[in-house]
Amino acid sequence: MTVSELVQRLQREFGLDAAIIATTDGLVVEAAQGTSEIDCEAVAAQAVSGLLMLEALGQELSSTPRQAIVEFDRHLVLVAPLDPDTALVLLASGATNLGRLRLAVRRFIPLFQQLISEQGS
Repeated sequence: MTVSELVQRLQREFGLDAAIIATTDGLVVEAAQGTSEIDCEAVAAQAVSGLLMLEALGQELSSTPRQAIVEFDRHLVLVAPLDPDTALVLLASGATNLGRLRLAVRRFIPLFQQLISEQGS
């Protein structure tokens, strides 16, 4: 399985508006979206920027963030670091079951990490 296939699978299985792998520079590596009205590049850039801010906060707490979740009126954004250079960004409707999504992320992160490390080798 490739990173692209795994991103598409995650987006489909959980009915996400978008599933994105982005660099810490905010560049999209892979993306799958359920709606065409989402600007994946803009969402990824802003979400990764927020993650970098949370990593700075983590340094003050002698810890590192595992996930960042922000709920908006109609959307939910979940960002999770995959390695020092990449992050997973998920965009879902506000009605999404957050617990189910968090469990999915916990299950998918090791798969993404393995595929990304294999690509880097």
